[in-house]
Amino acid sequence: MSQEEGRRSPPSRRKFLAAGLAAAGGVLLSGLFVLRDGLMFLFPPPKEKRFVKYLVAKADEIPMGRAKEITIANKPVFVAHLPEGFRVFSGVCPHLGCIVKWKEREKQFYCPCHKAFFDKDGTVLAGPAPRPLDEFDVRVEGSLVFMSLERSEGGMKL
Repeated sequence: MSQEEGRRSPPSRRKFLAAGLAAAGGVLLSGLFVLRDGLMFLFPPPKEKRFVKYLVAKADEIPMGRAKEITIANKPVFVAHLPEGFRVFSGVCPHLGCIVKWKEREKQFYCPCHKAFFDKDGTVLAGPAPRPLDEFDVRVEGSLVFMSLERSEGGMKL
């Protein structure tokens, strides 16, 4: 074998440019996928919320101006029958998580731990509570009162 036969000839300009463009296209495409995945990590698409409906009372069992305490997902909840309709409030104080009580005569919620008072609408009247009582969606269907709880991966959001 002669020296000329063993040498490879350099690729043509066309083959060199085609190989370079293919490599650049692969790098660009990979970069776009990394950018897309990074953006989806930083700004994930919103998950569809799922709700569970609970029967909390019969409309005729709670007189106007009164509240009934029930337990849902091991947490206290108050179903209040107010002039504007039924409302459901969390029985957990937003200050430090103590259990609130309904004072029938005053038509108020009261947290015995740190003396917080909430009106019948859950609004803070006095005490260290930083915000109103949590309120849940209510739907009256016929003579039944239902509340909705958002289903989360760890159980119910209450």
